[in-house]
Amino acid sequence: MHAAEQDTERVKKLRQDYWENIRTIELNNLVFIDESGVNIAMTRLHARALKGERAHGSRPDKRGKNVTIIGAIALKGIVGSMSFKGGNDKNAFETYVNKVLVPNLWEGACVVMDNFSSHKVAGIKEAIESVGAHLIYLSPYSPDFSPIENFWSKVKEFLRSQETRTYLDLDKAITEAFETISLNDIFGWFQHCGYCIAPN
Repeated sequence: MHAAEQDTERVKKLRQDYWENIRTIELNNLVFIDESGVNIAMTRLHARALKGERAHGSRPDKRGKNVTIIGAIALKGIVGSMSFKGGNDKNAFETYVNKVLVPNLWEGACVVMDNFSSHKVAGIKEAIESVGAHLIYLSPYSPDFSPIENFWSKVKEFLRSQETRTYLDLDKAITEAFETISLNDIFGWFQHCGYCIAPN
């Protein structure tokens, strides 16, 4: 399933233009950035039981304040992450870019992010370009082009399995979740999204 908007001629053209642009970038220079929300009420979505028996579980009624995680990945690994209580806004995103992302970028890096409004605030492009990197926006309705979507899926799966119920435990679990990400995972996610990588 995908968003119906992907089928419009305008979006099809923008998706094609994205690939025309991105294929000129060396794969080792691609850095995908995105954010995700988690909370202290996350729990497993599935359970097992003996044949003929029902699986039972419980989950908290209140989920508390959301925690936002902003992160970036490249073929060499996680480029930088930051988590904080509350939703992402332009101030939080600017802080992430200036204090976390930019110090970890390199000349020739190409940062790819979606068209979320906080990603387009003044100063973001300039901060990225200040270290010799550049910025490309994903085409609209194109999460299937972003390997970091698979990254968040694995992180959230791990967090659900931990069933943390305090913010301190959630913070520790986020660190542990990131430690489960391997270079092979990232390699596979790039391939899954259509970035053809020749085997070593």
